[in-house]
Amino acid sequence: MVEGWQQDKQTPNSSTNPRRIHPCDRSALSAQIAEIESELVDILHQVSPETPEAVDWSKTITCLQTIPGIGLLTALWIVVSTLNFTLCQSAEQAAAYAGLAPIPRQSGTSVNKRPCIGHTGNARLRTALYLATLSGTQYNPTLKTFYERLLAKGKPKKVVRCAAARKLLHLAWAVGTKQEAYMASCPPTAA
Repeated sequence: MVEGWQQDKQTPNSSTNPRRIHPCDRSALSAQIAEIESELVDILHQVSPETPEAVDWSKTITCLQTIPGIGLLTALWIVVSTLNFTLCQSAEQAAAYAGLAPIPRQSGTSVNKRPCIGHTGNARLRTALYLATLSGTQYNPTLKTFYERLLAKGKPKKVVRCAAARKLLHLAWAVGTKQEAYMASCPPTAA
């Protein structure tokens, strides 16, 4: 788009250019283009990566990538979707925002079904976390023990993966709000 705009800017009177400009309008349009270009430069200076918010976001993304199972794209989805965890005051709120919190389905004594995650929440964030759980349960020792424990209890695989995605979001929230690198908890040693 920018290259096409620059090419049109260089050849306004070209016979191949379908947008011919009348000479009377050229000066008015040139003034408008100059004004828009100056506004664009001002906007680019306002959103430069040196702003404090951009530095905080990049530090959060770097810290999130220290969690095994969370790569660059998942870290970006988490930070952008939660506005660097400013939308969520707690890990439980983050899980509810992503749609990973179990929703009970009961009404009095007649309806009493198992809780499920439903279709509420941010679907793209939920998907990114679910996919990150696929590798996280293999390489993250915290998630791996959690995943295997739930499978041993006889839970269905998809239910266990959603629970692991919720756990992964809890870990991400803790790392993101503290701005510290992830350190896996050491398993207790036999005394």
